[in-house]
Amino acid sequence: MFLSPEIVEWAVRELGNDCHPFIGITFLAAKRNEIPVGDAVRMSLDGITRRHLEKHHRLDPKSEFFFQPFRSNKTAYWVAANYSSSGLQAINTQTFKEAFIHPRNTRRWGWAGDYIEQIRHRVAEMTTHQSPSLAALAVWIGKDASWNFKTDIEHIIWKFLEDFRINDEEVESLFESKSSPPTNIDVLSEDVLDLKDIAYGFAIPPDAPSQTEGTLAAIRLNDVGPVSSVELEFGERLTLIAGDNGLGKSFLLDAAWWALTGTWASHPAYPFASARSTQPRIEYRIRNAGGQELVGQSTFDWLHHSWRELENRPSVSALSIFTRVDGSFAIADETRGQLQVGGPRSLSLFTGQEVWEGKAGEIEGLVRDWVSWQQASDNSAFSMLARVLEHLSPEDTGPLIPSEPVRIPGDPRKIPTVRQIYGDVPVLFASAGIQRILLLTYLIIWSWQEHLLASEQAGVSPQRKMVIVVDELEAHLHPKWQRLVLPGLMSIGKLLSADLEIQVIAATHSPMVLASVEDEFSDVSDVLAHLLLVDDSVELERLDYYKYGDMSAWLTSPIFGLPHARSRAAEQVIEDAKALQLSDEPDLDAVKEVTARLKRTLSPDDQFWSRWIFFARRLGDRRSASRKG
Repeated sequence: MFLSPEIVEWAVRELGNDCHPFIGITFLAAKRNEIPVGDAVRMSLDGITRRHLEKHHRLDPKSEFFFQPFRSNKTAYWVAANYSSSGLQAINTQTFKEAFIHPRNTRRWGWAGDYIEQIRHRVAEMTTHQSPSLAALAVWIGKDASWNFKTDIEHIIWKFLEDFRINDEEVESLFESKSSPPTNIDVLSEDVLDLKDIAYGFAIPPDAPSQTEGTLAAIRLNDVGPVSSVELEFGERLTLIAGDNGLGKSFLLDAAWWALTGTWASHPAYPFASARSTQPRIEYRIRNAGGQELVGQSTFDWLHHSWRELENRPSVSALSIFTRVDGSFAIADETRGQLQVGGPRSLSLFTGQEVWEGKAGEIEGLVRDWVSWQQASDNSAFSMLARVLEHLSPEDTGPLIPSEPVRIPGDPRKIPTVRQIYGDVPVLFASAGIQRILLLTYLIIWSWQEHLLASEQAGVSPQRKMVIVVDELEAHLHPKWQRLVLPGLMSIGKLLSADLEIQVIAATHSPMVLASVEDEFSDVSDVLAHLLLVDDSVELERLDYYKYGDMSAWLTSPIFGLPHARSRAAEQVIEDAKALQLSDEPDLDAVKEVTARLKRTLSPDDQFWSRWIFFARRLGDRRSASRKG
């Protein structure tokens, strides 16, 4: 049996309120090593506290920081690797120096004869710290031990006192022995305790951004871009941003990329307001794997016309890919960036042409890599390419199947080909829509393959999160493909790795794209946001996702706002016709003129004809009756 997560979390909270780090670390380390009372022996106090920290406070083996619940300043749970010889040393040699016998400039240490009173006195002087709970400290020390199924809190305390040789006088003077965990908390659990998970529930160590594996939760912009103040909450799996041209969809994607990576894929955002009295600010929230939200922000420096750099900025630990509307791409990979020649550089920027043809020292390009993967003895990358292309292909036109490379006149390279229903086509001659899918597919697979290689070289685990940011998802794509590309991207992770999760953030003008996820959209993990113009200002609203079904219903939905899913001329004449229908005395010449326009713009079987014919007949009947009268 093991201690339950609930009782350990209770202990951490209790110790954070009432336990000074001197008692929680130094006192226990000294007691365990039996330093004498009234005399001094040669020993390293820094050394024994360091070993104590390694044994009881190394809750994340991959972090250089120690988890320390005895917070003297109430601001941080994690302390640096040199804590025993820096912050804690100052506490030992200055704050609690009267509790020790320590001849100056020696390595000799011992307890002063009145050490208990000295410790009690110094702790009492610090009003934020009272006597710590004996039960909480015993639970903390016993958190990684196995226990008999009959163990209760009294046995845990007894074991703690015995192991650290704590006597009755010390218990009476230094600890609160009556504090116990609530009765509704189980003491034991059959499951092994995940100490890292518990620690991360309180705070993330500063050197472990790669362990968050979370999502971008929200972003807020003030006095930046076309909207004076806007906040966008992101879905953990999917965020769709719709809206008219010029209202800021691409701008929001650029800001989201900055929040994800700390870098701008192109020009940094610039405040539209010229008044320096404004305070442009970008804020964002990251939700880590434990559900905790971390906040980052930056303000605009008017003097240097730049955004202020963030120290220890929270970030999403993910392999991130941004495909921009101009055909360029950005890739952020911290693991690969650490291995770059010339120093760490996590961001890679490529034009569309560079993704095709390569960029010296960074990427070989689709043409060379495709053929290289296809002809390699290890064809895992090529198999992955083939699977993803098939996954993103419309069913009725047949899958995009890689065929044999060919030579084309004037080019010394072998050029990849894709098989289509009318034959094999070199990728350089494929349509714009197919080329967009090929580029996106290649770049996703290339990024993942490079990340796997860099992870192996660095001796770390690969990421389990990929964020794909896409501007104008439907660009160059036929409606058949527009209905397929978004569901394909959302599920592409499992084709790359069984435990890879994808977060997609996309801007679109297409009702086909929005309709394509009618079967998959979840109110829990997905968000639909809409930018709209209200009077003279731009606003952002989060919309409930409705299944409109028919594409014409999507066009007339609040997202696109068309009065009719028809041509502009047809829309105008129908509105004129409706005005006549509502008129008390419709003008006959106007009715004839509208009828002629309806004949020019509407098809013979348009549904509006039945309504118009009914109106015309009633009008004729009324006029006939009026003449007879």
